[in-house]
Order: sequence, then C-alpha cells, then structure tokens
Amino acid sequence: MNFEQAMEHRFACKKYLDKDLEQEKLEKILTYGRLTPTAFGLEGWAFHVVTTSHRGQLAAACFDQESVLTAPVSIVLVSYTADSYDPRGPFVAQRASRFGALEPFIEDYEGYYQFLKKAKRLDSWSLSQCYLAAANMMTGAKMLGVDSCALEGFDNDRVLGLLGLSQKKYQVALVIPFGYAAQKERPKIRMDMGSLVTYH
Repeated sequence: MNFEQAMEHRFACKKYLDKDLEQEKLEKILTYGRLTPTAFGLEGWAFHVVTTSHRGQLAAACFDQESVLTAPVSIVLVSYTADSYDPRGPFVAQRASRFGALEPFIEDYEGYYQFLKKAKRLDSWSLSQCYLAAANMMTGAKMLGVDSCALEGFDNDRVLGLLGLSQKKYQVALVIPFGYAAQKERPKIRMDMGSLVTYH
C-alpha cells in the first residue's frame, strides 16, 4: 500500500479484533512518530505504549470508549507543558545541545518563545507538535495494514495518573488505539478540492 492508498483507506476504527499487534509493526509505528519534524527540533513529546494489561484502566479514563477497550495497543502522546520551553531551562539545553553550540540556538529561539509566551500559546503549540507525529503514525500504520483512531475524549489527569506522569510537566495530546479492525472500512467522505484550495 502506498501513501495515497493508505490515506484513502485509513478510517477511524472503533472496534478491533482480539489479535495482538506484532512487535515489529509497533516499533515501526513508534519510529514514524520519532522521525516526525518538530519546531526547532525540540521533540517536546513522549510516547507511552499501553498494552492489554492496562487497557481497561485507560479505557475508563477515556470514558469507556470501545476502541481503547478492544485495541491490543494504545499509544498515548503527551507533550511537555509551557514551563519546559524556557530558553534557559534544562529541557531546552538538553534538546538543543545536540545541534552544537547552545547560545546561537537560544538566540534564534528566544524571539519565537517570547512571541508564544506573550500570546499564551505555549501549551497549545506544544500539543500541536504531537498532532504532526500522530498523523505520521496513523498513516504509516495503515501502510502496514494496521488500523487506528485518534481520540481526544479523555480525562487528562486520570490518564497522566495511570502513566505515572506529573500534571505540571505533561499534558495529554491524543490517545491512539492501534490494531486490526473488527468492522468494515467506512467510505471516505471529503470535500472536493475546488472547495478547499485557493491559489494566490
């Protein structure tokens, strides 16, 4: 299946077969997330894999959605909260030092950070990075024959508690069940290109 075919046939799968997801495929899906580009290369995310032994607890924190309860694996994408992005803080230093000298990075980054901070957009900006990774993970999964569904219906604090994560440091972006569909693929319904695209 090529990229366009995967886009055409991926759908929001709500119920999964009682069938394990192969470790090799899971690792590929995680790799698709890891290789996703992020603003300033900061990778302000973490991917938490929830398997069969904990899926009941995760489903309860996701308002008992069947997709979480039936999928063999759910990946919880969490982003770092606003405080982590301080240009002089340890998180930025750790991430940015991989690229070489730290000071030139901070000089380049500082203006954008201050823009986001003033607009109170740091948390939403951080969350948006996870959405990029999610799209790559779900499309890549479909190319492997694996179905998925992106969920924003969850209790943030309960999910973080289940994962043992600090509410001060992290926020949940998405919960994505992965597995093999136990339902028929729904046809793709999209607006036509002419109604969506304007050339300037």
